[in-house]
Amino acid sequence: MSAEDLCFLSGAESARRIASGELSPVDLVEAVLARADAVQGPLNPFTVICAEEARAQAKEAEDAVARGDALGPLHGVPYTIKDMIDVAGMRITFGSAMFEHNVPASDTVVVERLRASGAILLGITNMAECGHKGTNSNPLWGLTRNPWDPETTPGGSSGGAAAALATGCGALALGTDRAGSVRIPAGATGVCGLKPTLGVFPCPETPDLFDTTTVIGPMARGIEDIAALMSVCGGPDPRDPWSHGATRRDYMPDARPRGDMTGTRIAWAPMVGNAALDGETRAVCEEAVAAFRALGAEVSPVGIDLSEAGDILLAIVGALASAAYTDKMPEFGDRIDKSLRMGIELGGKLSAADLEKALFGRAALFRKVEAVLAEHDLLVTPCLTRPAIAADHFAFDPVEIEGVAYRNPRFDWYPYTHPFNHTGHPALALPAGWTAGNMPVGLQIVAPWHAEPRLIRAGAELEAARPWADRRPPSP
Repeated sequence: MSAEDLCFLSGAESARRIASGELSPVDLVEAVLARADAVQGPLNPFTVICAEEARAQAKEAEDAVARGDALGPLHGVPYTIKDMIDVAGMRITFGSAMFEHNVPASDTVVVERLRASGAILLGITNMAECGHKGTNSNPLWGLTRNPWDPETTPGGSSGGAAAALATGCGALALGTDRAGSVRIPAGATGVCGLKPTLGVFPCPETPDLFDTTTVIGPMARGIEDIAALMSVCGGPDPRDPWSHGATRRDYMPDARPRGDMTGTRIAWAPMVGNAALDGETRAVCEEAVAAFRALGAEVSPVGIDLSEAGDILLAIVGALASAAYTDKMPEFGDRIDKSLRMGIELGGKLSAADLEKALFGRAALFRKVEAVLAEHDLLVTPCLTRPAIAADHFAFDPVEIEGVAYRNPRFDWYPYTHPFNHTGHPALALPAGWTAGNMPVGLQIVAPWHAEPRLIRAGAELEAARPWADRRPPSP
């Protein structure tokens, strides 16, 4: 197997081959490190590449296989972590000068679980500053580019993770998702990203433990690896109150396609109150939906208007940004991303009543989505209204769709993602296909709370029906 093929091997398959002695974790890590080194210059997906630490862990993993030790489910498999998830002893900066010297003393829960599984940390991935926008740049580490077209963004705020995955820099990644930050990059780069139900991936470091928007989520090139990450990282932890309703389970059986979706009721919503949808994007998504129908699923077009989600997002996230960062503005103001600075200032102008009205609106959104899911097993939408926008697109500037300028990315590029952060429903982004210009198009599948197995099963069926593993971006 060539070094490039090693880099694009799935995490689950890598773990199987390592456990059988067929694959050396040292060889795998060396191939992936070489790939990361080649990709970093042109695309900038990483803030830190943990080369020496990864090599040392790979040697330990190889010795454990040789000794016949009991191995974890991801033994020897490289993974990456977004630059806002705590990793002991690593610089975790949130892409911001405000936190550039932050070094957590301990791992967060999901990182503890990945280490226990035998997985090997490859590096820390770049992000939008403090996760505030759907593109991927910050004043501290610079701009990350999309491997399918470097003039475009890989999406944000987990764009570094997506760019690394798409180019073969590790098979597994963890991102975070407050308004689509796992799913936007997945849709823009042709990988998979799952926003779990709140609490499924514990995050006790969240400043507001009862925050109902931000979650940690798994990212990978294929559905089996999403299932593997769910199996390893999911489950309750007493330090996170939302996680008390979660259960720890094996999702791997859900990732085995059966070639039959008879009895599955799918609601197809190409529009959710947004102003426009690119024609080629719609056509590719409808081909993917037709694949579900061909497998026996009952597909029904539905009308659902979630357009108020954009204003709800601005209120809730604006209030959060103001509370978290206003006191840092005198020291760091000129070193904070302009659009984040604008968000902090706008959030400071909100009243308590404005925030409460947004929370009332969130409740109304939940009821709308529940009404659809009461009569369907899954809700399917596009992930984005068009392929990736410019790498340096400003967060408050208009988005162009088929030659027409619309409001801005929150309302007109990713209107499909943030409604489900407000409502808490799990949502999976995965490749629907590619445009004639070889740009990825993402599909989003939404399920009831704690119904992640349905998402993984549907994703596995689509991957089997419309395989994408052979699609690799041009070499950087």
